Amino acid sequence: MKNLLACFVPLLVVAGCDRPPGGDAPATSPSGAMPSSGESMVSEAPAEPIVIDWRNVDSGDGRWRIAWRPVGGPLPVSEPCAIDLRITDAEGRPLEDRVEVIFDAEMPHHGHGMNVEPRMTRRANRADGWLVEGILLHMPGRWEASVDVSVDGEIERAQWTMDIKR
Repeated sequence: MKNLLACFVPLLVVAGCDRPPGGDAPATSPSGAMPSSGESMVSEAPAEPIVIDWRNVDSGDGRWRIAWRPVGGPLPVSEPCAIDLRITDAEGRPLEDRVEVIFDAEMPHHGHGMNVEPRMTRRANRADGWLVEGILLHMPGRWEASVDVSVDGEIERAQWTMDIKR
């Protein structure tokens, strides 16, 4: 019986650590003070999304230039996110219509990649623009991203490292 109590008492102590003493804390206004009778508890409008500069990488043989940036701010851990791509040939001309583009990411030190396949969409308003949606980097650490560009059966890869932090 003593062993059983010795196991459960620490669990009860730890379980109570997630609440402030005396129960749940009362609601406060955005300023942190108790709201007055006329003050709303509605939070202020969300901040504008963070725009990250384009990063450039060339494909292995230099045939393609890829510029990329996360959409809406830094790439998160375990949350679906998106990346904007601009893909041109070495002279800066947009890709032809018959091109196929594939995005992927993997963690070489862990021997695995993403658990989902992202969606690639060519942007109608930009001849060189692509949107990669549904990216899920499910753990923090070093990820190797790649873009494969295939034209007439010839594939060339651009690759870069992303350090994903919590």
